[in-house]
Amino acid sequence: MRDLAPRVLRDLRWGDVCEALATRAQTDLGRARCLAWPFPKDESGVRRSLALVDELRRLHDAGWEVPVGAARDIRSLLERARRGGVLEPAELVGCARVLRATVRTKDFLSEREGDLPRLGEIGRDIADHSAVAGRIEGSFEPSGELSDRASPFLAELREKARREQAAIKTRLDVLLHDPGFLRLLQEPYFTIRNERYVLPVEASFRSQVPGIVHGASQTGHTLFIEPESLIAQGNELAIALSLAREEERRILKELSEDLGASAEDAGRSLLCVAELDAMQGAARLAKDVDARTPELTRPDAALRLLSLRHPLLALSGRPVVPNDVELPAGASGLIISGPNAGGKTVTITAIGLSAALTRAGLPIPAAPGSSMPLYDDIRTSIGDEQDLARDLSTFTAHLGALREISDAADAGTLVIIDEIAQGTSPREGGAIALAVLEDLVAKGTRIFVTTHLDELKALGLTDKRFANARVGFDTEKLAPTYHLEIGQAGTSSAIDIARRMGFPAAICDRADQLLAEGAGPLSAAIEAVERERAALAAARSEVEEATASSKR
Repeated sequence: MRDLAPRVLRDLRWGDVCEALATRAQTDLGRARCLAWPFPKDESGVRRSLALVDELRRLHDAGWEVPVGAARDIRSLLERARRGGVLEPAELVGCARVLRATVRTKDFLSEREGDLPRLGEIGRDIADHSAVAGRIEGSFEPSGELSDRASPFLAELREKARREQAAIKTRLDVLLHDPGFLRLLQEPYFTIRNERYVLPVEASFRSQVPGIVHGASQTGHTLFIEPESLIAQGNELAIALSLAREEERRILKELSEDLGASAEDAGRSLLCVAELDAMQGAARLAKDVDARTPELTRPDAALRLLSLRHPLLALSGRPVVPNDVELPAGASGLIISGPNAGGKTVTITAIGLSAALTRAGLPIPAAPGSSMPLYDDIRTSIGDEQDLARDLSTFTAHLGALREISDAADAGTLVIIDEIAQGTSPREGGAIALAVLEDLVAKGTRIFVTTHLDELKALGLTDKRFANARVGFDTEKLAPTYHLEIGQAGTSSAIDIARRMGFPAAICDRADQLLAEGAGPLSAAIEAVERERAALAAARSEVEEATASSKR
């Protein structure tokens, strides 16, 4: 199967479908996958995707969801660790939480593999990261600080540091309760400068407090001095803290190496979780629009869509008229006619978008019993093709689109064309449209086309490869019904629509009169020319006859 062209995705508003999917995902990874929804490369991939959505809907109906919400995108951290980088404590803890979340996802799917085999396959592809997650989790306190449990040596060093700190504080407490010493201080407290315990000594008393100055206040009136009696213990504390920091760095490096060794498996596990999240989004969307999995058939088989609704209109929450869409036996093309604003474009885009949904492995908003051919390709020409940047008129751009469709289409292609060959004279446009459609059906292409051209409506009556359909129009209410009727050709109802839009009655009555007479300015002019030509021919005949008589 071919990749769908960007033009087709744009014409069918595929981006709106992806946005709808993304809003129903729970993780950044899942949302990213939804926004760039991958089209399976073959039929087996399509069937797998549809089966996954069906399993997830059954799971949701039973009141369960696959737990994926805690899975963050940590791939950049995994790659850094794989390349030998040392992660910060918060980064390691975050990675451990994500890995633990993938384990919960795996366990959840493993418990239900018997009932949900497709989901179980994904669960088996998720690696068991319990060991590396456990090592990281066991090395940190809830606050995110490395725990004494991280290594016996770290615990020993920290305990030594705590003993030295306690001894220093005890000696400081003695000094702060000595009245003779207190008079030398600006305030009765101790603090820390450069990881050394110091006292705020008045600068004028500096000589009376032997020790090391570790700083001064902004005014210079206060010096922060480590008393000489504490220097030895301060040195022991500094050594213990320095060794502890080295041990902490060693532990972070070791944990990062463990994580890096699991990076490849962890990355694959994250992609599995992203797929599950995206698929859950698809299941939610399918439930919201009451979409179903159609029977998949060959590209040359009949399309049969029961109670089809336009996916995006169904998503909007507005009332949508469902329609049964089917190509009659033996027909390759359906020509849809009827009034403007009657739903012709909605109908064919609903068909095209449903075909694209099927290609993407997603259910369609149609009733059970529907069948959708799995087309190799989809080609479209929908909407105003005018390209001002390239100085192309609407008709010229439309011709370019038709040429591209004709060049690319084959027996596995679905073609959707809205208002074929519009923008030129009906006679020439009809001729071009007929030629294009005949060329496409000769290739085995399946075609859905809308038109106002009488030549194409007649084609559904004269060529068994084509069938007619029309969107209904209520003549009493002067409004479209949006109901599709297979086997009938529709009128444009332009004059009735003009009345509904408030055109003056005199104009509408005159238009009715001209239509009834088969007239109008062009018809009247042609008739006048014909009468004049006939009169000239009669006069010429009389002259010729008189000339012949005179010669006799």
